[in-house]
Amino acid sequence: MNQQVTIEEHEMPPEMAGIFEQARRNLFWFSENAERLEVYKRYRGRYVAAAGGELFVADTPEEVRRLAQEKQPDEMPHVRYIPREKRYRIYAC
Repeated sequence: MNQQVTIEEHEMPPEMAGIFEQARRNLFWFSENAERLEVYKRYRGRYVAAAGGELFVADTPEEVRRLAQEKQPDEMPHVRYIPREKRYRIYAC
């Protein structure tokens, strides 16, 4: 009953590599600036997006993505939800 799964590895097209690089850069920018911008204090229960060195905030993921893409049309924004309540995470290796 089990179906066989085949995984193939292909080289990433240059345009896709560029999008991944933008997303990585925006994720790093968010990580480096979230504390300074007090993201986890000011925007609980909202969505935030980082794109082109700017932070965007909205109530829905669609709206925050639209705001980011209006101002930074050539960027792939990093979007995340900031939970209403502080949560602790346990990381294990």
